[in-house]
Amino acid sequence: MAAVSGAPFAFNPDQDVTPNATPLPQPTQVDGRSTRTGYIYDPRMRLHNNVHGDDGHPEDPRRIWKIFDAIQAAGCTKRMVRIRSREATVEELSLIHTEDHISRIAGTSEMSLSDLFAVAESYNSIYLNNSSSYCARLSCGSLLELCNAVATGQILNGVAIIRPPGHHAEPDEAGGFCLYNNVAIAARYLQKNHGLKKIFILDWDVHHGNGTQKAFIDDPNVVYCSIHRYDKGTFFPGDPVAAAYTTVGEGAGRGKNINIPWPCPGMGDSEYIYAFHKIIMPIVYEFVPDFVLVSAGFDAAKGDPIGENLVTPAAYGHMTHMLKSLAGGKIVLALEGGYNLNSIAVSGLACTKALLSDPIEALQPVIPNAACVQTIHQVIEIQSQYWKSLTPTYSKPSEEYHRDSIVPLAKVLNVYRTEFLYERHRMIKLPLSNPNYEAEFMDSVHSTPDMCFTDKPLYIFVHGLGHFQTRALGNSNNLRIDKCALIDTVAQYVDGIIGSDNELIDIMIPHSPATDDDKELLKERVAALLADIWDNYVSPTGLKRRIVLLAVGGTICQSMVAFMNERQKEVALFVSCIVLIPGEDETIPLVTKRLSKWYMEHSFVVVADDHPIWERIHEPITARVGNVVRSGKPMSPLSDQLLYLYPITFVQIEDKLKSLPPLPSLQ
Repeated sequence: MAAVSGAPFAFNPDQDVTPNATPLPQPTQVDGRSTRTGYIYDPRMRLHNNVHGDDGHPEDPRRIWKIFDAIQAAGCTKRMVRIRSREATVEELSLIHTEDHISRIAGTSEMSLSDLFAVAESYNSIYLNNSSSYCARLSCGSLLELCNAVATGQILNGVAIIRPPGHHAEPDEAGGFCLYNNVAIAARYLQKNHGLKKIFILDWDVHHGNGTQKAFIDDPNVVYCSIHRYDKGTFFPGDPVAAAYTTVGEGAGRGKNINIPWPCPGMGDSEYIYAFHKIIMPIVYEFVPDFVLVSAGFDAAKGDPIGENLVTPAAYGHMTHMLKSLAGGKIVLALEGGYNLNSIAVSGLACTKALLSDPIEALQPVIPNAACVQTIHQVIEIQSQYWKSLTPTYSKPSEEYHRDSIVPLAKVLNVYRTEFLYERHRMIKLPLSNPNYEAEFMDSVHSTPDMCFTDKPLYIFVHGLGHFQTRALGNSNNLRIDKCALIDTVAQYVDGIIGSDNELIDIMIPHSPATDDDKELLKERVAALLADIWDNYVSPTGLKRRIVLLAVGGTICQSMVAFMNERQKEVALFVSCIVLIPGEDETIPLVTKRLSKWYMEHSFVVVADDHPIWERIHEPITARVGNVVRSGKPMSPLSDQLLYLYPITFVQIEDKLKSLPPLPSLQ
């Protein structure tokens, strides 16, 4: 086919246009800056090793060699610029560290083995030998040299394969395998020597970088963001305040410290990518840094024995690729932790390939788990006060408002529910005897008026507020009241119970706990509330009637079972049937072994067809979970489940009651 004369291009059908065609050579410079990637590696850093008798120490000197060997074997080093290593000067170390700290570490080069051991023991998780001080200076100085090469345009970006790591080292103290804080010193070095004012530090090591955070806690020009395991503040370095999401910086640096604390192990690609899209990238695009430093620990990698997380090399590559879009591409990755030699090798290689603009392995669908979503929500709630790019998840009332002008929505809904129950069924508020929670639940407990005076079956129905369908303003997240509605699916259950000639104690729990601590506290309070109601209203007439317990929602079901375990003798004697609907993938609570046989015979625990418990279908399921039955539907919001389960639930209860022998008092 002939080319069209005068056309801007001609198509040649014989030209190879497949993805495997040889790519065109890329320019080595753009606007006077190199487009090449640099690296630092010096085998002398392996001289820092543990001489105190523990051959299996996780901070293994082979860590840097494994990463270097992987990128060399992949042919990457042939396309990269090797930057010469050097030691950091005392002046450079002093950018972060005190004179006493520098002198103390330097003094270890002449110490005896026993003195080295004594100094190491004075720190938290440190080993030392006579080469440690030298290796620490070499680690830090090499990173500075790599940063200098990027800042001056000699290279575009780089990876520092260095050790010992640095992010736990505080200005006056070593700790956590770290002697000098390499990345913190590099940030100050770039500010001082190259006039780069705004530095963004991302720390994706699985441990919180307490040293780096402390160095910049009040600095408005350095944004430090750490994504780490927290485990209620127990995970190393174990400071529940410093590593919490509520620690945002001090003074002029408020809002410049961002902690993303995972509450548990098992976080993987979906959770880290979700954090990037929801928090890290919006903030850093708003900040517009002049340089990006990454504390690139690989102990969140899949297979790491300490981190116990599940991040794959592909995810590390994607995270590196996203960060490359910042600061004109001026980014340096510096090795921190990572203790599975194979995991750090493939993870370091993936990051290096991303810096080289090689294709990145595709990720699996990004579907973060519930713990991740809740953590990100909490972080945004705090950080949205300082970053306009984060839409607020919570609008806190101004302190200028008068106390009486702030009305909790739960109180408004309690008024609605009290009015609804009275007008529909003449239900009345039930007085509570315990002043410790009377105020909290005083509008939450209602009963049919003749509950204490008949022998009709008594239902005790415990549930939440219902489901809200809301629409918010995009810039503030304030609700549009005219577009909001309460989906009160429990109203149908109330109608069904009373309409079938039963008595009812209705208990509405006006709380939606988010954290494990909040759930545990609520479980204890609701269990105590149930005990109060039981002692004052149920137990006196228990043998005269059938009693049915119905609980809806994960924490509420936990509360119900906690109450039953506390009063197991009375429950087994009085209760004819119990139905639990935990909702979605909530954990199923366990009764005591003593109660398990009765519980299996008298309970229905209704869960979705794809609830995690069915993954163990070929394993014996303990009777302590009760009679677990399928709902007939996949997981869905609790309000949708209640709507679908309404007729089924009452058929199950009626069939169970009919199958039981008559009560002695009813014969």
